[in-house]
Amino acid sequence: MEIKSIPSWDINRFQLKLIGLLFMTLDHIAKYTLMLHMENHIFNIIGRIAAPLFLYLITTGAMHTRSKLKFAFRLYLAHVAIGFLTLFLGKVGPSLGIHDQFSILSTFTYVVLYIYLIDQIITFAKEKDLFHSILYFVLGIGSAILPIMLLLFSQNEVICGIVVPNVLTIPYSPFFVLMGICWYFSKTNLKKAYILLIFSGLSFGGNFIASRASLWLFFDFFNPIQFWMVLFLPFIFLYNGQKGKPMKCFFYIYYPLHVFILMFIGRMLH
Repeated sequence: MEIKSIPSWDINRFQLKLIGLLFMTLDHIAKYTLMLHMENHIFNIIGRIAAPLFLYLITTGAMHTRSKLKFAFRLYLAHVAIGFLTLFLGKVGPSLGIHDQFSILSTFTYVVLYIYLIDQIITFAKEKDLFHSILYFVLGIGSAILPIMLLLFSQNEVICGIVVPNVLTIPYSPFFVLMGICWYFSKTNLKKAYILLIFSGLSFGGNFIASRASLWLFFDFFNPIQFWMVLFLPFIFLYNGQKGKPMKCFFYIYYPLHVFILMFIGRMLH
């Protein structure tokens, strides 16, 4: 008698990306066609899974890439290309949004960049190379200060924001970057799960402060609905670490294209 094998429920990197695209698309359908901006609609709630899911993929990708700098640069180029494409479409025809709608790639760029810098600091600190440890620390501080300084002297804030995104105003805030860094340096899935729970709770509790601080910058993160990124929790344990099918370019193309299409449909409907 043949014994059937028990089906495996684990998922690889490619499958996780497809799941992320599904939740992201549902969230954007609510936002751009149903015009439900951050409301407690079911699409908005389950759509909170997408951002931490892709952040998780970015951090795991940083673990296996041959060059973190090239990885960060690739994310940065995609961010810049989409930003200028959005500006161009606004000039030649009806505007389909603003570049900030696609700038989560700038958030991911900072995640990989800071992971690289911290890795370098740790490496040189172990080698007792004080000069290079301080150098990479200064580079990290400078990457946060430079966009602010350039913005003060820039005559075009939009272009400046695309070319040199400000880490303080990126989507989901620096706290999202911090969560990605914590994930990268966590060695077990259980630790990663705890980190997600902490930041999910922080996003919910921080809303109490954000709603009472007129100069608070991080409304994207400190928003009650962001608590629902905790729904990503099961996927941490389902991910098997395998790569799956390589379709890298597809995801860079799908991201802006589906938003443009949904915004166009939304305009037609409203």
